[in-house]
Formats: sequence, C-alpha cells, structure tokens
Amino acid sequence: MANLRNTLEKLASFRPEGTLVTSLYLHLRPEERQDNKYLRIYKDMVKEKKRELGKRNLPKEVLDSLEKDFEVIGDFLSEPKNLDGCRGIAIFSCSSKGLFEVVKLPYVYRSRLMVAPDPLIREIAAIDEEFGRVGVLLVSRKHIRYFLMDIEGITENVDFLEPLATRAHRFHSGGGALKGAEGTFQLKMPSRGSAPNMVQHSYGEWRFHMRIQEEWHRVLKLASDAAFEDWKANKFDRLVVGGFIEEGLRDIENHLHTYLRERLVGYIEINPSEAKPPEVREKVLNLLWEKDREQEKRLISELEELTGRGLAVNGTSRVLEMLAMGNVRTVLIPEDFEKPGYLCPQTHLVSLKPECPLEGEKPLEVEDIVDEVIEEALEQKASVEVVVDRELQKKVDGLAAFLRFSL
Repeated sequence: MANLRNTLEKLASFRPEGTLVTSLYLHLRPEERQDNKYLRIYKDMVKEKKRELGKRNLPKEVLDSLEKDFEVIGDFLSEPKNLDGCRGIAIFSCSSKGLFEVVKLPYVYRSRLMVAPDPLIREIAAIDEEFGRVGVLLVSRKHIRYFLMDIEGITENVDFLEPLATRAHRFHSGGGALKGAEGTFQLKMPSRGSAPNMVQHSYGEWRFHMRIQEEWHRVLKLASDAAFEDWKANKFDRLVVGGFIEEGLRDIENHLHTYLRERLVGYIEINPSEAKPPEVREKVLNLLWEKDREQEKRLISELEELTGRGLAVNGTSRVLEMLAMGNVRTVLIPEDFEKPGYLCPQTHLVSLKPECPLEGEKPLEVEDIVDEVIEEALEQKASVEVVVDRELQKKVDGLAAFLRFSL
C-alpha cells in the first residue's frame, strides 16, 4: 500500500494554476479487453469530451494541454503490457505541468473521462475502502498456502508443503511459523479384536477411511490456524478458501474461528500446489464479482422496501434534489445509464436544468451528469453501487438512492 499511498498524496497535493487536469477511469474487464474494445470506448469518450469543452470558451493553452493529455493517455492504453494485472485503471494527466500518474485497480465504478482543476481521486479511496484486504487460503491434503490481497496486488505469506503425515516424529515443513501449530501427530490404530488368522475386511476398511478423514481434518485445522494467525497480524476484511471443493473443502468451516467464519465469502476451485499468484487473484476477483451480482438483488429489494418508508427515492430528478441537500447515503446507478445536464461550477450542484443557486453562477453543459453525480456522492461520503444486471436495471428509473433521513 506504500506505493498507492505515495501516489495519492502526490495527486492530492497537486495544484495546477491556470490549467485543468484530465482524470480517466476505465473498465478493463475481459469483455472490454476482447478485440481492444476499451480503446474504442476511450476514443468515444474523448470525442464527447471535446464537444463539451468546445462550449466552455477555455483559453487555447488549456485546450492544448488537454489535447496532449488525451493523446498521451491513448498512447499508454495502446500498449497492452501497460494494462496487465488489473480490471480497471485510473490515469491522471496534466501535460502542461508534467503530471502523468497511473493507478491499477481491481474494478472501477464505470468508464468516465473528466477534466477538473484537481485530480479526481475520490473513487480510488472509496474502492480501497470497499475492497479492503482479502485473505486467500488454499488447502489440499498435502499443501497449505495463504495469500493476502488488496487493490494493489497479491502477496503469498505461507507456503506449507506436506503439513501433516501419519508418522511418529515431528514434522519439519514449516510448522514453526504457525505459533503452536507444530506438534507430534501419530495415529493410534485399534488393536486386533479377533484371532490372528481371522480376516476382518469391513473393520480394516473402516480404519483406513477414518485415518484419511482424521488426517484431512487435521490439515483443515492447521490451515485455519494459519489464517487466524495472519488475521491477528493483518486484520483482513474477507476470507476466500480455495482447493478441490469435491474433496470436502467446505468442512473447513467447522474449524474456522468465529471471526474468520464471519468473513468467509466463498470458495474457489483451484490446485493449491500449482496455482500462481495472478491465477489466484483472477479467481478471487471472479468470485467477488459473482457476490456483487447477488448483492444487486438485495439492493433492489431494499430500494422497493425503503421507498415506501420514505427512506429511498427512485428517479433522477429526486436523486439530484436529495444530493443537493446532502441526504444521500447510497446512490444506485444502472451501468448503461447516461443523461445530459448541467453542472454549477462553484456550488458543484448537478441539475437537469440550466439553473444555479448563486447569483451570477453560470451552469456548464455536460454530456453525462452521471460522472458528476458520482463525484458529488463521493464528496459527501456516500457510497456508489452500480447495477449491472439488465433486468434489475429496469427497476431503477434513471438513478435511485437510499437516504440518510426521511422527508
């Protein structure tokens, strides 16, 4: 997190005078990467932004700087290796002042291109808080691995090969790193209960399967101890468990500490011994994406319930009204929704009409008010939820919001 923190501090302290900063947030999910669709999306946004800027009577030197920003950002995006290891990216540029910073992200709210007096970094801070830290525990019968993820990347903290075998001596595969997890594991076999020459096939088979089951649960216990030790040190927010699910991986829930069980998100199918960190990260992001889609259904149900109680509004004009009052707790935005409107540059109010509350304040025409709504919501410490499911989008009348208090 040190690199991200340094970048954000640099951007937050950047104060250009007499010019504007270009801020880009761009989706880089698999569907955007196919056939370089993200490049077409970026070029379309540039065209729209140039039309918008043409109506603002900006000085030539400012327009030249912005034109250069669009060019250097496009050149950066045209090189595929610059986009490795992320599903979203934020780029900030001010060519006349020598600024060019890139932040790779696990996701962005939506693709948007904006120009403003300062770098628009609130979305990065919000995503960092939402994503938090994710502990990833991979378990097989002979291998335990543990990773820690945040929005910057993934690091491996534990690689514990052959953690347990049925033998009489202490294992030396790294158990000492788990604070008390090491020890002597010797399985005592039941004594023969009949004459030496009597064959008891069923009993022998039972002992065999019980030995396998006991060893498996010892491994799960050791793995859960490793995760708990790291949670005490790093306090991750969510836990993902991976391995061969059909082998009974979900039995680990019987061994997880209560604090970890509360943070358990789900499971990923992966080979713990062969998994590479980028593969682990991709599978975890896929799981979190699925969980977000499940959350959308709960949000729409909550919207319908709270609207009847006066604690939610459904409709663009009503959301803008509540946003102007500072009464928005969460704003719901259908992913494909766009609407032209106006921005009051001094009060930062967003409107569907060319009106501003301050005398002499002239509204700026914007191609899409949603970009401005996101910025204003983040400024007010409200959360942003993007609705991706097209069927659920139909239940949102433009924009919707959960309120802080009823009116």
